[in-house]
Parts: sequence; C-alpha cells; structure tokens
Amino acid sequence: MPDNPNTWIQTLNKLPPEIAGVLMAMFIATLRVIYDKEETRPIRVMLEALLCGTLSLTASSAIIAMHLDVNWAVFVGGVIGYFGSATVRAIAMKFINSKVDKK
Repeated sequence: MPDNPNTWIQTLNKLPPEIAGVLMAMFIATLRVIYDKEETRPIRVMLEALLCGTLSLTASSAIIAMHLDVNWAVFVGGVIGYFGSATVRAIAMKFINSKVDKK
C-alpha cells in the first residue's frame, strides 16, 4: 500500500468529508508552523495542529447545520489550517464583540 500513490488517494477519497477537513486543517497547520519558524517545538506544532483540527470539526458541524454541501468541510479545514487558531479566534472575537456592542 505505501508504495502505490493511487492506493493512498483512493483511501483518502473514501474518508467522510468532515474527517478529510480535519486532516487537511491539521496537515496545513503543521506545515505553516514549521514554515514560519517562529516556534517549532514539537509540542507547539502538535497543539496547533490539534486546535486547527478541532476548529475544523466544529466548522463541519456548522456547515451541516446550515444545510450546505458537506464537501465544504475540506475547504474550511484548509482555510483554518492556513490562518491558524489564533487568527480564527481573533476573527471570532471581533464578530462576537460587534454583535454584543449593537445590543
């Protein structure tokens, strides 16, 4: 199996989109943290990947709740992995604060 790239692609295509989105977020987050070279300690890389993966899984639930195509989960996972958990948190806080301030 490891020697045949087509087998890996077929295996990945059989995964549910939600799981593929989580894996995409974790993979991209890992690459981003290593590429940034700011803090590449293994625990930092692992925690960022896990945070992005769980954010992606949460976003997948929102995608399903909004009755969107579940295949958006892979795209959202990639976006979350690319921007990172700190950026996603900052955007969410800005959105929440704007809604709270209006009331």
